[in-house]
Amino acid sequence: MIDRIQAAKEVMTLEEVAEYLQVSEKSVLRMAQSGKIPAAKVASQWRFMRTVIDDWLMAQMEIPSVRSAPTRKEPPKLPPFTDIMPAALMNLEIVPGSKEHVLKQVVEPLRTSRIVRQPRRFLESVLERERMVSTGIGHGIAIPHPRRPTPGMFKDPLVALGVCREGANFEALDHQRTYIFFLLCAPTEDIQLRLLARVIQIGRHLSAIEGIKRAPSTAAVQEILRAAEAYFES
Repeated sequence: MIDRIQAAKEVMTLEEVAEYLQVSEKSVLRMAQSGKIPAAKVASQWRFMRTVIDDWLMAQMEIPSVRSAPTRKEPPKLPPFTDIMPAALMNLEIVPGSKEHVLKQVVEPLRTSRIVRQPRRFLESVLERERMVSTGIGHGIAIPHPRRPTPGMFKDPLVALGVCREGANFEALDHQRTYIFFLLCAPTEDIQLRLLARVIQIGRHLSAIEGIKRAPSTAAVQEILRAAEAYFES
């Protein structure tokens, strides 16, 4: 019962988000309709996840976290998405199951590539974040990540990709099945927020998401990502 009450508090209405962000409801509605803010329609009503909105808001600020080194004035630009998400970190054959079952498969390429230094610890940190509220933002997408990155876990920013062609029950905000999992692997919190912003941007390109869902190979996924990034940079 307590878990259900807590989950209900995590889900926000349009009015609540407007009050939370101190902007008009019309502004939030326009952002939701254009995909500029992570949201999902449930029974024709817009709904938002508080923790995802918090992450999104920090990403929009484009400033280092207070826990980051204060001497760095301007963060370096993130590499192209195709560099951040190499083919070796893609699993296009995720088998549906519980959250833990799915996330183990998404983490597995990190373990076999020996990129993550402590795969079990990393997986547990991602699962801990999921226990707070699902990172399934709707539209078939989830962006699992630790609440805060563990220092020394990763040297460079990366994103592991999992594709479940059948779809998995990931307790997404729109109550629909989740097909694509972008797992954020960041060395610091400010980089994780910037990765989150980049993935949300890609997620707004619905044709790219549909393409990734049906992509026959990792090379095809990279081509889709390359085209999506070019679209947003043009």
